[in-house]
Amino acid sequence: MTDKNSAEALSMETVRKPLSADEERASPTADGAVHEHIHPDGGMRAWMTVAGAWWISSICFGYANAFGVYQAYYVQYLLPSYSTSAISWIGSLQAFFLYSTGMISGPLFDLGYCRHMLIGGSILYVGCVFAQAQAQQDAYYQIFLSQGLGQGIAMGLMYLPGIAVIMQYFQKKRAVAIGIAFTGSSIGGIIFPIMINNIFSKVGYVWGVRAAGFYILGACVLANLLIIPYYPPRHTKPPTPSLGKLFSDPPYVVSTFGALLIGFGLFFVYFYIQLYTATRGGMSQNFSFYTLAILNGASVFGRTLPNIVADKIGISPVLLVMTYISAGLVFVMFGLVNVGGTVIFCLLYGFATGAYVSMTGPFFAAMADNLSEMGIRMGLALACVSFAVLVGTPIVGALLGSPPDYNWGKAIVFAAVMMLAGSVVMTLGAWLLAKKRGRWL
Repeated sequence: MTDKNSAEALSMETVRKPLSADEERASPTADGAVHEHIHPDGGMRAWMTVAGAWWISSICFGYANAFGVYQAYYVQYLLPSYSTSAISWIGSLQAFFLYSTGMISGPLFDLGYCRHMLIGGSILYVGCVFAQAQAQQDAYYQIFLSQGLGQGIAMGLMYLPGIAVIMQYFQKKRAVAIGIAFTGSSIGGIIFPIMINNIFSKVGYVWGVRAAGFYILGACVLANLLIIPYYPPRHTKPPTPSLGKLFSDPPYVVSTFGALLIGFGLFFVYFYIQLYTATRGGMSQNFSFYTLAILNGASVFGRTLPNIVADKIGISPVLLVMTYISAGLVFVMFGLVNVGGTVIFCLLYGFATGAYVSMTGPFFAAMADNLSEMGIRMGLALACVSFAVLVGTPIVGALLGSPPDYNWGKAIVFAAVMMLAGSVVMTLGAWLLAKKRGRWL
């Protein structure tokens, strides 16, 4: 192979499109000279990739955040023979694989398999959603396999590559770019609950799930067309770090443990707010249908406005403030007795948790010593958090007990205390990172 052909093969996958000025400097030249990876922080390719990541976010976190609709429907109609805790395992398993698959997708992303994972994940995801639509009455295993296992793995294969690829393009504007991409999960979290609830009540379960499937199919097609990976030249790329290096990095280990604790309570509100409002006095069944949409609507602003501030003053201070606010707000659920108070709670909690979710990835990526570490650092952290996500909501379900006499007090205290403890530990991790780098990141 000639020098010229080698340079072309090592540029940015095999896409033949004009490069921006910054991308030119980051790629091999005609004479074989290679320059370091430059983050363009803009350009058509960069913003096309953000748009593709937006669609991935809308069908991964956006759809996962709508599980509260399924939780309420399964408890009341499709799976009446099973406990609240048993049903919550379906959503927990889905969220578990969304996070834990990062242990595989992170290193694969670093090795250059972004496109492969996006295509494979898309095919698996769409197939599992349409399989879920065919589930029979009280056939728990069918829902468990299609929605919990299959969709969870598919989300995990798509989510991390879809977000990590943005970091190949952005550095100075990284938090804002990722925040914009994460608004997709907020919009998805508005669309899915309203759409599914209304179709369930008017047409039935089968076409409610199928409607979600057609949305997911379209989003997968758009994401795969828009996302263009931007890897640095392979022979100038530092080797991927060993797990030993990551586990011997105190800021990373402590911060990951803090995020794990937060994971025990983070999804409590998203999984149970619809059931909570439907079974508490003073609020109608119709209003409960829209609580998830309000939560996710507020998170649009939570995923953008704090990120703009984070790019100015550093991601750590903003992230920590949002974690403490999120934890404190869970205690507020004790006082929710009317529609007005619940709406305000959903707006504030959606804003705070939206900021936390959108900034967690960039926070762990900021700990990387070079670009080749970002995937594995994010993947390992998400994999650790996934174990808390897996058992957190079933624990809450067990604390709630059986209908109609739910013990909401125990569930609220558990979720809030775990999130508050995680906030304290993550603060320590951020302080250790600031001490290591000489400044707050």
